[in-house]
Amino acid sequence: MNACSVVVVGAHPWSSEVTTDDLNLRPARALAERLGGRYDVIVPSGGAPSGQATFGPVRLHRLQSPNRLAFLITARRKIDELVAPGGRSVLMSSEPLAAVAIEMSKARRRRPHLVHIQGEVLSPGPEYGSRFKRSSLSLAARMAVRRASAVRVVSRKLEREVQALTSSPVVFLGSRVDTSRFQPATPPAPQTPLVEGVMVGSLLDVKNHDTAIRAWARVVEELPHAKLRIIGDGPRRSHVEALVDSLFLREHVEFVGTVSHDRVPGLLTSARCFIHPSWSEGQPRAVLEGMACGLPVICSDISAHREMVPDVGRLVPPDDVEGWTAALLEVLRDPSRSADMGGRARSHIMKSYQFEANLDRYAELILAVATGEYREVVRT
Repeated sequence: MNACSVVVVGAHPWSSEVTTDDLNLRPARALAERLGGRYDVIVPSGGAPSGQATFGPVRLHRLQSPNRLAFLITARRKIDELVAPGGRSVLMSSEPLAAVAIEMSKARRRRPHLVHIQGEVLSPGPEYGSRFKRSSLSLAARMAVRRASAVRVVSRKLEREVQALTSSPVVFLGSRVDTSRFQPATPPAPQTPLVEGVMVGSLLDVKNHDTAIRAWARVVEELPHAKLRIIGDGPRRSHVEALVDSLFLREHVEFVGTVSHDRVPGLLTSARCFIHPSWSEGQPRAVLEGMACGLPVICSDISAHREMVPDVGRLVPPDDVEGWTAALLEVLRDPSRSADMGGRARSHIMKSYQFEANLDRYAELILAVATGEYREVVRT
């Protein structure tokens, strides 16, 4: 196989301290090894120092930029600096803003662009912010899709929406889970785990922690010792904590904050169910990881979750506090039903979301974009 190099642009910073098990680094290294070429990643520096960091075949370029427009300009320059005149290479964007940077570059004139669409960015709802912000996001996403050499989507719903906008190849390729690390506890967890429910995700409006917490207040009335664990951090933390306090739930809700990815499996397997009430999602890895750990999952009834947990979990409207209360009590009061749901969830992940198999197909897609030979990848 001829080597293929990749330049990836992302609009969100990587962790300040990148470990070998980092959620972003691990798949990047695996793809670089499969493709045999350079793998350059361009992101805003965030709280980390700007500059280049090298991790085996992956080179991370953190750009200091005070705002989104500055990032577009500096990312465009960095793309042109990194893309060599010869050889086989592909430009990839993980988000609409990153796609704009690539389309502005000179390198785009001679290199194909693989656009990734994750989440409801083509027609964003109010959870994405102001009307101006939603319009800008939709415009950037639709521009990226129409100009892309190929588009990767993470759900069948997005696949249909994107196919209506472009004649370029559109490939459904879901998220991935390392099922050797995310698996049920061995030996099984104690009959009385530390917590009954667990949530994983940034504390943002779109994640809808409010509904879960209001439902948990009612759960506690029936199960006085029930504890909810919230993993993640974000701008809504003070609001969420205030809501917890207003409902007198402080002793029933544990805020873990941001943790390294290697700690997540243990935190999941010490819980009895996984809760994900988001208003909108692309294909949340956290849900897949909870399922891989054999947890029964209770998710908001949105299109992304309907695809992910078709027959193995419970779906509840994101604003239905009574429905969430009933679903939680049903799972927590019936251990045999809970175990059956968790077992079927694990089997579903093993069948459709294996880490290595997913990365093999991802590498095939990148090579297809590089060569223009899409037939086999699109067919599968």
